[in-house]
Amino acid sequence: MQLLELAREDGDHYLCGQAEDLLADIIAATYGGHEVVEHRLNAADHYLQADSVRAHRYAMLDVAIAHANNDSLRLGMFLLDSIRSIAGSDSALTANCLRASMRITARLDGLREFDSRKLKQYRRFFTPTAADYAYLAISKSTMKAKAERYRHAMPEIAAEIETEPADYGLYLDSARAIARTESEYKLIDWATAECYRNAGEPELWKSYTDSLCEQRLYGRQPTASETVVGAQRDFQSDRATEQHSRASSLQTILICVTLLFIVIVAAGYAYYRLRMKVKNAEIEAQMESLANLSNEIARGHASSSVLTTRIENLFHERWQTINFLCNEFFEKGDSEKTRAFIIKEVEKEIERLKTPLKLRQIEASVDECMDSIASRLRSQCATLLKEDDIRFIVLIYAGFSPRAVCMFTGIKLKSFYTKRTRLITRISSSEAIIDRDEFLQKLNATS
Repeated sequence: MQLLELAREDGDHYLCGQAEDLLADIIAATYGGHEVVEHRLNAADHYLQADSVRAHRYAMLDVAIAHANNDSLRLGMFLLDSIRSIAGSDSALTANCLRASMRITARLDGLREFDSRKLKQYRRFFTPTAADYAYLAISKSTMKAKAERYRHAMPEIAAEIETEPADYGLYLDSARAIARTESEYKLIDWATAECYRNAGEPELWKSYTDSLCEQRLYGRQPTASETVVGAQRDFQSDRATEQHSRASSLQTILICVTLLFIVIVAAGYAYYRLRMKVKNAEIEAQMESLANLSNEIARGHASSSVLTTRIENLFHERWQTINFLCNEFFEKGDSEKTRAFIIKEVEKEIERLKTPLKLRQIEASVDECMDSIASRLRSQCATLLKEDDIRFIVLIYAGFSPRAVCMFTGIKLKSFYTKRTRLITRISSSEAIIDRDEFLQKLNATS
């Protein structure tokens, strides 16, 4: 198969044909069947594409033989006759066609046996052997058996067959005359017994078989040392032994494959369980790590919240002095004794803090301690609030008391609550403010 794949990759059709021929030979020696014909046809196609006419014709000869081996005898004979008709001066191809035709005619029902004309053509290239004459004798001996078989179903065919001369004895005599080896004598003895049996002469078949048995007991010169019956029995015994051995081998292979499959499945299942245990352990470890991390994050958030609260409280305490002074101013501002002193101190402190520089510093402190809330307020409410409104809200975020805010912005105390309510309403009504809830929460935190 690898050779065929390589040949296909290279585009070498001649090499592809040789590879297909090799595959056909292997399959014919092992399985047989129609796959042989398929590979033979593929080989012929490749030879034709490679412009190798001679190789293509020999490949078609192999196709004809393959059809005959698959019991397509008439198709095989038709192909052989077609190839022989175009062989031309190729005597070797013609001779091989004739040799294959002789084997087919010995098996083909309803076809006239190898006639003398074909035998003469065959002799032009080969000298017939004892085996050739033995097969011709068997072919002739089937004539009478065919007539008996067709007598009731097809009487006209039976009558035609009975007119053929049953001259198988002449071929047997020719075979004995040229036989030289022991194997040839064995084949002739077997052919003689088959001829008697096919011709429907049981008495001759029995007497010849008994004669063969006696010759085996007392020896024979220079014929075969075994009888046809013994050879047949040995053949059947060997075939039974071979089939039993093959069945045992197949059973052993099947058991081994089954055990191997079970072992592989068990090993795969064990490996899967082990992997799952490892994965579960890893998942549990990761879950525990995530739980610890979540706890740490929660603790961090809690600590951050506490720290933020503390920072805001410290930031708000920064303005307690101002708040105290402003509160004192409003509570004790009517006293003639302290009014001048308080007003002087408060105005002095407020004037110091009301400068644009100090107000920017206060806003920067608010951003630093409260997550840039002043900057976010400016960016998100730029079109909604005025500069005075933003300054008012930033002072509230900074922790100034309402009275301190009034001192910084120059409004009355009762106006503080009105303005804060108005700003809360304005911010609440805007859906575009991202941190609206946080802004409102900080505004509402001031009492």
